[in-house]
Amino acid sequence: MVVLLLIVSVALGGELVFFKRTHLEEILQDMERARVIYLGEIHDSEEAHRLQLKVIRHMVSRGHRVILAMEMFQQQFQEHLDDYVEGIIDEEEMIRLTEYQERWRFDPELYAPIWRFARERGIRIFALNIPSELLREIRERGIENVKSGYLPPKIILTTERYEEFLREAMEKHKNVDEKKFFDVQLAWDNGMAYRIAKIMAAHPDHKIIVLVGSGHVWRGYGIPERVNYMVGEVPQAVLYMDKDEVYFLFSKDFSRETSSASSMMDPN
Repeated sequence: MVVLLLIVSVALGGELVFFKRTHLEEILQDMERARVIYLGEIHDSEEAHRLQLKVIRHMVSRGHRVILAMEMFQQQFQEHLDDYVEGIIDEEEMIRLTEYQERWRFDPELYAPIWRFARERGIRIFALNIPSELLREIRERGIENVKSGYLPPKIILTTERYEEFLREAMEKHKNVDEKKFFDVQLAWDNGMAYRIAKIMAAHPDHKIIVLVGSGHVWRGYGIPERVNYMVGEVPQAVLYMDKDEVYFLFSKDFSRETSSASSMMDPN
């Protein structure tokens, strides 16, 4: 049994934090109330991907209709993911046609149990990421000068607290231009949130389970808050890894920089 420490937070001119012990099973029950579930990962962590698959299996076993949205694939290759799930092409061909190795590069065996389970159960996989070519254009011209169908008509800017997090992340890289770094992050967060909003509209009776890097869902910022701005208040759950800890948050409105609960645990 994995033991978690639940942190109940209330933001009222400051953050009041209360602690109680809980288990992963309780977190899974909370997740069942969510319309969108984000499983934030450290990309090369086997533990992260085992936890993701456990959550996906739980939701399916409970009878929920599930869709996966994966940052690991870029949206222009959607047809190949559809063909893979439908059994038209095999795994090797799917990896080749989606240019997974060139565009994502992490060992496909980290994710293979997840997409194999999806194929086995007929769970549709949506490519979540925006094209690398679009990111290059944004770096060169600035996000304010680029229009694309992969981005929402209006770019939702970052909050002050999220900018602090991004600057800390930027310090890990050498000789990084802050404007370009922020523009790329804005493109990722807005583009993936826009994709999720469209998936939600097209599949109102499904839960959307999102596999994405932890930085895009840190404290509910990044993608979840932008989904709130695009579709209004909707129950969203965020489970993400940071170093050797796992955090959980649940909210109907991450855009207000508050959440009903967060938790952390040491992965086993």
